[in-house]
Amino acid sequence: MFKKTIYSLLFSSMSLLALETGDSLSQNIQNNLKLEADKVYVIDFFASWCKSCKKELPLIANIYNDKTVEVIGINVDKNQEDGERLVKELELTFPVVYDTDKSLVESFDPLGFPAVYYVKNGKVLNVIFGAVEEIDKKIKEDIKAIK
Repeated sequence: MFKKTIYSLLFSSMSLLALETGDSLSQNIQNNLKLEADKVYVIDFFASWCKSCKKELPLIANIYNDKTVEVIGINVDKNQEDGERLVKELELTFPVVYDTDKSLVESFDPLGFPAVYYVKNGKVLNVIFGAVEEIDKKIKEDIKAIK
């Protein structure tokens, strides 16, 4: 019983830290990511060690290449070279920010990876944590509903 209570407290407090649907991004984050008014962005946190990220990134790149939505990747690897190697290997064409100082990942505080945030006018519209089959189709459906 005690162990279950500790886990419940731990995970409930973790969710209080993570940015969630309806939360606002700080002006500093909006400026750093160069977010423009009235545009919907898919912000994707990923790392080279994340197997699910490697599967999803090419699908998210298709969304960007199709001009469905603006995409910004945020690589959270400790070594920028690891992130750059993955971007090159997967031939990603969308803008990628290398969060070597961990300021972005600490601000968003995702509950896992991959983590995809839909953002418009500085507000989080939706969040997807973890692997999703056919993430490109999911994003297209969600964006259609948002626009």
